[in-house]
Amino acid sequence: MRDTTTCTRFGGRGALVVATFLLVSIACGAAWVGSAGAAQESGLGEEVHKDGGTVDESESVRAASPIDPQDGAVGDAAEVQAEAEADRAASEAETTEIRSEEAKLGARAAAILAAVDDFDALHVTVEAGIVVLSGTAPSSDVVDQARATLEQLDGVLMVIDDVAIERALSVRLGDSWRSVVVQLREVVVALPLYLAALAIVVLFWLLARVLRDVDLLYRPASSRALLQLLLRQTVYFVVVVLGVVAALRFVDAGGVIGTILGAAGVLGIALGFAFRNIVENYLAGVLLAVRQPFRARDVVDIDGQVGTILRMTASETTLMDVEGNHVRLPNAMIFNGKVLNFTRNPLRRFTVSVGVGTTVDLEQAQRVGIETLLGMKGVIDDPDPSAIVATLGDSSVQLEFYGWVDQQASSYSKVASEANRLVKEAFDAAGIEMPPPEYALRLRSALPVESSVDSSDSGATPASVTPARSPVAPKVGPAPRGDSIDVSPESDIDGQVAKELAESTEKDLLE
Repeated sequence: MRDTTTCTRFGGRGALVVATFLLVSIACGAAWVGSAGAAQESGLGEEVHKDGGTVDESESVRAASPIDPQDGAVGDAAEVQAEAEADRAASEAETTEIRSEEAKLGARAAAILAAVDDFDALHVTVEAGIVVLSGTAPSSDVVDQARATLEQLDGVLMVIDDVAIERALSVRLGDSWRSVVVQLREVVVALPLYLAALAIVVLFWLLARVLRDVDLLYRPASSRALLQLLLRQTVYFVVVVLGVVAALRFVDAGGVIGTILGAAGVLGIALGFAFRNIVENYLAGVLLAVRQPFRARDVVDIDGQVGTILRMTASETTLMDVEGNHVRLPNAMIFNGKVLNFTRNPLRRFTVSVGVGTTVDLEQAQRVGIETLLGMKGVIDDPDPSAIVATLGDSSVQLEFYGWVDQQASSYSKVASEANRLVKEAFDAAGIEMPPPEYALRLRSALPVESSVDSSDSGATPASVTPARSPVAPKVGPAPRGDSIDVSPESDIDGQVAKELAESTEKDLLE
């Protein structure tokens, strides 16, 4: 009995100990879970506070106090779901706004296409800033114009061309006919305006002709034919250009003026390079006509070309040489070259060059030559003839006699020729020696002498040698008179020049 009771007491006490241990374990586990949840809630609160957010007081109290683990899990899920719903709502709002902007852009593009007749068959769709252009168009130019118009709209990132060009013959003919009809209507409507502009041009043209033909305006330049011609043409051109400008402004086409001036400038530069020689000769002709270094019928020497001036045109000068040939010289060459005018001054000097012996009385020789020139027909006495000793040679002394000729009364070439002849005859008559050039020959060895006697004939006598005869001096007589000399001006070239000028139809800028 006792043993049984003891076992029973011991079994009851063991059960009580086990139950107590279990209760303590459960309490400790609950306390540990509560502290872990509070720490997690505190960490989340700090992160939200760092991001600039605010934490509700109830949530902070609930995080600080021990809660049931199941209640914390439910709260986190609710917050995540709320955030997701907020993000979804913001995305839907943004999408709605983008679609609204695209709808506005599409409506604006459609309105622009509908406002233009050539774009009535085109359609647009807008998505994410990309405009798709579709439909049909009569030509690629219309498509390019539509694309350029849509690309200028705000919010357009790209324009995709999906337009089909109309190739049907009937459609093309219809569009062309409508275009022609529209243009004809515009011309008919603007016809009175164009007629008025044409009347303005005609009025200015008539005014330009009147101003060009009035001699009173150009009387100060009457002595310069080319200068007067340039002034007339300049006035005419300026007035006509003013008329064209006024007409263009009248029809509201002033923008064409700049295009015309630009094209004229480019064309002028191109033509200037292409026709450089022609332009150079023309400008040289203008300058020569203004300066006038010579006139028609003047005898000139241009870079060695001697002749009589016939005429000067805008590009060349024509002269006749002493043989009657026509010589055409570019004006640029004349302007840049040396021009010697023999006619501008009627008095012209000629030279007679004579070589006399070294033993001749030079003063007497000079006096004989001067007296010969003074008594000669065609030589004027103002300025008087003169003489100088030019050079002293090895076997002669060179004298030069100068005389002056009035080219309007005598021929220069005839007077110079007769002066040479009369001076030579006067020297002969006065016994003034004019020796030929002397040369000294030095022989290194004696030349063999051939005998004219036959060596086989020993009895023959040598042939007689005839001594050389000294030259017989010519008879000296009185110097010939120059009264009968023909020194009249030459008329052969002058007659041909006069005939050429009378028959020529070319414009002479020297008149």
